[in-house]
Amino acid sequence: MARKPRQISQSGFYHLMCRGVNKKKLFHRAEDYEYFKDLLLEYTRKLGISIFHYCFMTNHIHLLLHADEIKALSMLGHFIQRRYAYYYCKTHAWSEQVFRGRFLSIPIERDSYLLECGRYIERNPLEAALATEPGGYPYSSYPYYAMSQADPLLTENPLYVSMGNSRRERMAAYRFYVTQPRDNEIHINATL
Repeated sequence: MARKPRQISQSGFYHLMCRGVNKKKLFHRAEDYEYFKDLLLEYTRKLGISIFHYCFMTNHIHLLLHADEIKALSMLGHFIQRRYAYYYCKTHAWSEQVFRGRFLSIPIERDSYLLECGRYIERNPLEAALATEPGGYPYSSYPYYAMSQADPLLTENPLYVSMGNSRRERMAAYRFYVTQPRDNEIHINATL
């Protein structure tokens, strides 16, 4: 059966996700996360792709990005997964499949969802009980927006600028925006 073609976003924004095969860990140590981040930096620059938010969980990744062409997005996913799988097998003495399959990309058509998707991505460590607050998880874009930590991988979310008149105001507003739980999130967590 042939694969379905990727949905093309008219805005060029996508929420990209990929997972380890059988929910297997993709990252075992800090060097794994850094290698993956370096690959992303290399290929986003080569392909003209901008990353606005990210979170590298132990067994999956989330990216909010902008790609002008679907071909560049497909190339990014292909090269990142292929190169990281090679690194993973060599580094961790693994000889089987690393990723569950090709990456998933969800088009984002509403500008209003850009910040909300970033919030969802950066709250993943909380939902997985890997951290008690977003700033306690080192492998996400949260420190860039909430604590002004330099991150060469990121392009600033255009909606972030509207959160305050100064960087300090924006950081405070962003911290509040991301850290405040919502009723539906509390309800979801309570039922799991």
